[in-house]
Parts: sequence; structure tokens; C-alpha cells
Amino acid sequence: MAHQNCAACTYRRKRCGPDCVFAPYFPAEKAEEFEKVNWLFGGQNTMNMLNSVTEEERSRTAETLVIEASIRRENPVHGPLETEKMLREQIEMLQKEMEIVQRLLHLHKSTGDGKDIG
Repeated sequence: MAHQNCAACTYRRKRCGPDCVFAPYFPAEKAEEFEKVNWLFGGQNTMNMLNSVTEEERSRTAETLVIEASIRRENPVHGPLETEKMLREQIEMLQKEMEIVQRLLHLHKSTGDGKDIG
């Protein structure tokens, strides 16, 4: 039975062997993800990164590489730092909103009239 090439081996036009480090993390249906990772890190660097971690860590490493490459593709100048900044701003805004809601709840409870606000 013929073995289907993984996305990395297809991209690199190589035969995908049973010991291919890419195959478990970049199967044929994840070609777009591998292309992004290859665009940012290159095939050899990606292989080195996967080989530099334990077998148990490889799946998470591959996921992280895909996320990093996707974000960098969307924002080539600032990459994940821009995303982090945006998320931190959202968190701060939501924390302030939560404080306002808690103050209103406390105010409502302290009035003790048992009626709903509104």
C-alpha cells in the first residue's frame, strides 16, 4: 500500500518515509499551514526545532509554529507583538467594565430595596 506524502514532503518534492519528522504534524491536508511555517522559518529550521524538543512536546511546538507563522503573515512588521498589544488593551477595557459592573452591583445591594435596576 502506497504511503501518502505529508504536506512538507509534497512541498519539498521528496518521498515521505516512515521516519519523517513532519508527517505527524503536517499531514497532506495541512499543506497551507506548512507553507506558512516554511515561509517564515524554512524547512530545515522547522525540522531542527521539532527535533530539538522531546517527542511529547513536538505537537505543541508544531502548533506554536503554525500560530506564529499565521500571525506573522497577517502582520509582517509587528507580528505577534501587535496581537498581544491588542489583546492586552481588550483585557484592560474589560477589566474596567467589570469594575463598573461590580460597583453598580454593590450600589444596588447597599440600597437594600430589593427592586431590580432598570
